[in-house]
Amino acid sequence: MKSKADVIKKELSGLRVLDLGGSGFGADNAYERQLKDAWSLTASRTTVDYSTAADIRADLNDGLPDLSGKNWDITTAFDVLEHLENPVKLLREIPTERLIVSLPNVLSPFCRHWEKTDRLHLYTFTDYTAEKLIATGGWKVDRLYYTFGKWSFFTQCINIIGSVFPPYVGSGLMIHCSR
Repeated sequence: MKSKADVIKKELSGLRVLDLGGSGFGADNAYERQLKDAWSLTASRTTVDYSTAADIRADLNDGLPDLSGKNWDITTAFDVLEHLENPVKLLREIPTERLIVSLPNVLSPFCRHWEKTDRLHLYTFTDYTAEKLIATGGWKVDRLYYTFGKWSFFTQCINIIGSVFPPYVGSGLMIHCSR
C-alpha cells in the first residue's frame, strides 16, 4: 500500500496544487518530514484552511473563498472532508477539473483506534460511502485504493502484511477524481 507521501511524489510532481486543509501540524517527526519532502516536488502549492500558516485563510465549513483569476492543475483534500459539517458543499466549489481526496477507512482497526482519540472527525468511510460522497459532490471516481503510512519500521511491517487485506488494514482511502 502507498503512503500519502508516495502519492504526492508520484501524482503531484511538477503540478500546481490547490491543497485544501493542507497547512499541516508543523510537527518535526518522520511523517511530517516525508510529506514536506514530497510536497517540494510540486511546481507550486497553495494551502487553504483556517490555520495562520495557510496561504489563503478560510474556514472550510463556510466553503471556499473567491478563487477566481487563479489557476491550479489539481486540488487535494487530504484528511480534511471528515472534519467538515458539510463536505459536499466544499466538493461542489472546487475550481479544478481534477481532485485527489484521502479519507479515513472505517474498516481498519488502526483507523478505528485513532477515531477513539480524535474527537474532531465527524465522519469515517468505507469505499462505498466514500464513492457516494464524491458523486454527491459532483465528481467521478477514477481510482480508489487503500493507504497506510510507512514512516517507521513497525508501520512498514504492518504495511507489507496489510497488502494482503488492504480494505481491513489500510487506514486511509485515496480517491482520484475528475469532473
